[in-house]
Amino acid sequence: MGRLFTFRLDPVLEIRRRREETVQGELAQAIRAAAEQQERAEAARQAVEAAVESTRMAGGQAMQILELRAMNDEIGRLRRVAEHEREMVLRMEEIAEDRRGELIQASRDREALDGLRRRAEEAFRHEENRREQEVLDELATRRAMRTGGSRRGPSPAGAAA
Repeated sequence: MGRLFTFRLDPVLEIRRRREETVQGELAQAIRAAAEQQERAEAARQAVEAAVESTRMAGGQAMQILELRAMNDEIGRLRRVAEHEREMVLRMEEIAEDRRGELIQASRDREALDGLRRRAEEAFRHEENRREQEVLDELATRRAMRTGGSRRGPSPAGAAA
């Protein structure tokens, strides 16, 4: 009848909503970082392939042993870089999975409070409707008493007399 619904856990609910949004942003960032790392790993893999192919092509030509050794060293370095980039992809994917798990938990936490809020609001509305009905019933009873009950027709006591 004029009272506004207030949920005493609204501040906690707002904190949980913000946490969920924050974790969503962190997950998006982790997914982007993993994709970018995947691109770096692919570029490193292609660099290894290109160096191997270049060494193969140069193998048919007369080369000094130092040049060949330098090419092999470069291939070894590129392979280490490529391996490192692959490892970083796995780490980035693990971070993204961790963030996904955090998001699932944050969503559950928020949804639990949302459910409590909905039930509390339904109970509040039900109670408000019950009170309003009581007031309406009381008004109807008073009106009936003022008019002497003439609208209801003869009373059973009057019919017997």
